Amino acid sequence: MLTSILLHILLLLSPILIAASPAPATKDPPKPKPCTLHSPTTGSFFDLNPISLSAPSSKGSHKSDERSTSWHARGYDYGANFKLNICAPVIEDLAEMGGIKGVEEGRWANVSGYYEWEGERFSIG
Repeated sequence: MLTSILLHILLLLSPILIAASPAPATKDPPKPKPCTLHSPTTGSFFDLNPISLSAPSSKGSHKSDERSTSWHARGYDYGANFKLNICAPVIEDLAEMGGIKGVEEGRWANVSGYYEWEGERFSIG
């Protein structure tokens, strides 16, 4: 009889005990891969690596699919044109072009986009 009462009490308290127990550890979401975008609404991943450009391997050799300049974006309303690369620095030799105004020479290799205005180049990232 005493065991039966104890079992009933235990059954009545079980929802409280379950609610008070710590939640199981949640698994961290996977870290995004470099050069990908993640849509929070659909959960889709978009890989941008196929549009990332690499500098030509050498000045003498030129593959048919190899580019010698970064992506161009015309600034119709801005009055300047932009050159940029995706997930990598621009492939133009910025030192040869006179550098980027306002950016230390040691950091020119990290410039992923710039625009030209009145003969000078300005970094956009």
